[in-house]
Amino acid sequence: MKRLFFALMTLCVGMTAQAQTIHLDQKFWDGYELYTVKEIRMGKYFYMTTSQDNELTLEKVDGKQGEYTIIPSRQAEECPFDAQYGWRVQHITQEGQNFLAIRKPNGDVMWVMNQTTENEEKCEYLQQMMKQEEPWNAVNSILLNHNYLVDMVATKDLRLLRNKILAYHGYRFQSKDLQEYFSKIAWYKPVDDNSTIKLDIIEQTNIQLIKSEEVARKD
Repeated sequence: MKRLFFALMTLCVGMTAQAQTIHLDQKFWDGYELYTVKEIRMGKYFYMTTSQDNELTLEKVDGKQGEYTIIPSRQAEECPFDAQYGWRVQHITQEGQNFLAIRKPNGDVMWVMNQTTENEEKCEYLQQMMKQEEPWNAVNSILLNHNYLVDMVATKDLRLLRNKILAYHGYRFQSKDLQEYFSKIAWYKPVDDNSTIKLDIIEQTNIQLIKSEEVARKD
């Protein structure tokens, strides 16, 4: 039954139109709050708010489809998501996924916002259902978010969880501790050439999210 809910959550994200442009009244769930696009100015500035009066304003990057930057909102005193103004936001519509990815200057995703047609109550419910899935099982198949990582993954487990994504595909590790750890798992079969490994958009994003969380907790 749990698997069904996770499938529905993914479906909710991916069933919208594949245009990489944000539209009025679209909604994005970040694991904590539901952001709704309330205003679009000059076809370039996208103003979003939540029921808690938090704000996010994006400016479209000229000449780059699906690319935005975070700019100061009219009433927000600080940048949301522990990000900084000027950081890049990418509207990803790939492999059935539809979400906003907030990226650090090095390109790593540090926050995600799933596009959804659900209301806030349903999003909160689905978030709780998501947390019933163990991280070890979820990390290769469910697009995680900051809320999930904070509540479900201990700091000592972040590195192992991140590398589990690679191990699932047979990545041949250089680090001895990772070699020893995954060699004891029956399904781990190292490949001859790591360059043959292809990760899907969920796996790529989850690796970056976990890496960003590792850095944040060290800081």
